[in-house]
Amino acid sequence: MVLVHLLGLAAMTVCRLVLLFTNIPAEGIDWSLASRALLIGVKFDNLIGCYIAALPCVVLPVLSLVLEGRTSYARVVCPAVRVTTWWFGILYAVVLFIEVANARYFHFFGNHLNIGVTEWFGFAGDTAGMIFGDSMNRAFLGIAILLIAMYICGLKVIEKKIINP
Repeated sequence: MVLVHLLGLAAMTVCRLVLLFTNIPAEGIDWSLASRALLIGVKFDNLIGCYIAALPCVVLPVLSLVLEGRTSYARVVCPAVRVTTWWFGILYAVVLFIEVANARYFHFFGNHLNIGVTEWFGFAGDTAGMIFGDSMNRAFLGIAILLIAMYICGLKVIEKKIINP
C-alpha cells in the first residue's frame, strides 16, 4: 500500500509541476512562495491519497484475518488484491485527469477547478468544442493520458510484486 500511495503522490506532484510551469507569471516565479505552495499541494494530495486508500486499508487486513489459515485464503485474497489495483487505478486516473485539467482551467480563468464546473454540463457541444478545439488542450489531454498510463503501469509492477513475490 505504501508503494501505491507514493506512486500516486509522485504522479500528483508531476501534475502540480505542470500547473506551476504552464502558468508562470510575467514577473517570474517567486521560488519561496512556489515551494510553500507545492508543499501545501503535496499535503492536499496526501489527503486525497489517504481517502482513496481508506477502503482498501480496512478491507484487505480484515479479509486476511478472517481467512488466515483457511484453504480459500489464496483463492480470495489474490483477486481482492487485483480488485484493489483496479480501485486505485480508476480513482487515481480520475484524480490525475482532474489535476491536469486544472492546469489548463487555471490558465484561462485564474482560479482552480471547483463545483462551478458542473454548470458547463448543460452545454455539452460548446464544452467539447472548447476542450478539443484548441491544440494546447489536446496536448494537456495527451499529458493526462500519458501520466495515467505510467501510473497504471507502475501499479501493475507493484501488483505483480505483491501477488508473486
